[in-house]
Amino acid sequence: MKKYIFAIVALAAMVFTSCDSMLDVEPQGGSVSDEQLQVLIQKDADKVLAPMMLDMVNYLHTGYYSSSTNGQGFMNWHLGMDLQGNDIVLSQTNNWWADEYTFENLRQQTASYTAERWYCYYKMVYKANQILYLIPEGATGQALVYKAQALTYRALAYYYLVNIYQASYMHGGKDAAGVPMYLSTGDPTTGRTPVATIYTQITKDLQEAVAAFETTEYDSHATFTDIDGAVANMVLARVALTSGQYDIAAAAAGKVISAGYSLMDEETYTTSGFQEGTLSETLWAYDWAQATSLENSAFASWVSKTAIDSGSNKGIYMCIDQQLYDQIPATDYRKANFAATAEGSYPAYISSKFNTATYRQDEVFMRLSEAYLLKAEAEARNQQYSAAQATLFALVSERDSAYTKSTKTGDALLNEIYVQSRIELWGEGHEWFTNKRFNKGVDRTASANHSHKVKIAAGKEFTYQIPLSIEINSNPNIKDSDQNPL
Repeated sequence: MKKYIFAIVALAAMVFTSCDSMLDVEPQGGSVSDEQLQVLIQKDADKVLAPMMLDMVNYLHTGYYSSSTNGQGFMNWHLGMDLQGNDIVLSQTNNWWADEYTFENLRQQTASYTAERWYCYYKMVYKANQILYLIPEGATGQALVYKAQALTYRALAYYYLVNIYQASYMHGGKDAAGVPMYLSTGDPTTGRTPVATIYTQITKDLQEAVAAFETTEYDSHATFTDIDGAVANMVLARVALTSGQYDIAAAAAGKVISAGYSLMDEETYTTSGFQEGTLSETLWAYDWAQATSLENSAFASWVSKTAIDSGSNKGIYMCIDQQLYDQIPATDYRKANFAATAEGSYPAYISSKFNTATYRQDEVFMRLSEAYLLKAEAEARNQQYSAAQATLFALVSERDSAYTKSTKTGDALLNEIYVQSRIELWGEGHEWFTNKRFNKGVDRTASANHSHKVKIAAGKEFTYQIPLSIEINSNPNIKDSDQNPL
C-alpha cells in the first residue's frame, strides 16, 4: 500500500454477511457486481483494494468498540493487557487504566472490557475477509500482495483471540474449544472452533502469505506502514512458537533477522522515544496523520512522561517494576530508559522509553528485536542450546557491553530468554502474551513500587470469558455451557 491518493470507488461488494451482526457496520449499497470488481482487480488491484487496505491498517490506530478514552487503537489495547502483568507499574490507581492494573471488571462475560477485545479483533478479521472475498483465485502481481497482507492481518487477529479466550496451546489449550473462526464474509455463524484447528489454519495462511511475498518479490522496505514478508514471518514465528512448532518458529524468525533491518544503537535506543516508523528496527508501524490521529487518546498520551495531560491522566505515570529494574545490569544501556530515583513530580522508576513531546507520534507495532527473542526461545525449546545461546548473544551483546554468551541450558536458559524479553520489549504489548506462553502468573508482592500488590497464579484467571452481550446472546451455536469458567 504505497502512499498514493486514491479516488473513492463504488464498492457494491460491501453487502457481506458478518461473522457477528454487531460487526457488520460497513456502508451498504452501490451498483457494481462482485464479478465486475474481480475483473477490475485483475486489471488494477490498487484502484479497488488500496483504499480498503489503508482502512484496514488505519484501524489499528483508530479502532474501538466503545468510546472509552483509553480503549482506542491496537497499542492501547495491548497497553491494557501489559498492565495486567508484573512489569509495568501504574504510579497511582485512580486514572483511566486503574481497572486493568487492579484486575477489576475485565474477564467476566458481562464486562465491557472483554467485549471490547472480542469486537476489535473480530473487526480485524472482518476487514481482512472483505479484501480476501474480492480477490479472485489465481491472483498474481499486486492482487497477490494484497491477499498476502490480508491473510497476515487476519492471522494476527486470530492469534490474539485464541490466546485471550482460551488457555495457552501448550498449557491445556491445544484440545480445548477456541473461538468461532470465519474465513469468508459469507460464512454462517458458527460455534467455538477447536484451538488446534485455528492454529493449523493460521499457520497455513501465514505460510501462504510468506510464499506470496517471496513470489512477487515484494519490497519489504518500501514503506513501514505495509504488511510485508518480514511482518508475515514475525506473526508466523509467534504462532508457531506458541503452538509448539519450534522448527517453523525459528526459521520464520531467522528470515526476519536476515531481512535487512538493523538493531538500534545506544543513542537511538535511549533517545528515539520508540515511536518513529523510520527507526532501523521498525518492521511495521502506524504513520501519524492528522486525518486519523487520536490526539490525547493516542498511545503516546499515556506512556510518554512528557506528553501526559495532567488533567486527563491526573499526573499518573507508567513505571518499571523495581524487581525487573534491578535485574538490568548497570552496563546495559536499556537501564537508562528508567530512573530509579524520584525527581520533582516524577515517581521513582518512571519510564522515559516512550518519551515524546506531543501526542502526535507514529506507533511502532513490530520491531526487529522481537525476532531474536522468538528465535532464541524456539531453539531453546527445541533443545538446540548452542544455537539459542548464540541468537540471544547477538541481541543482548548489542545492549550490554559486558554481556557474555550464556552457557545455560534447559529451563535456566529459557528463564534467561524470558527475562531478556521482559527487558527488551517492556511496554510494547508483549508481556501478557509472553507470560501466558511461559505459563507465568503475576506476583507483585515483593515489589518496592507496585501501587497494587497482588499474586495470581497462571491459569484460568488469564483466560477471558466470551462476551455475553455481543456474542453468546446473538450466536445460537454458543451455549451458556460453552462458556469459559470464571
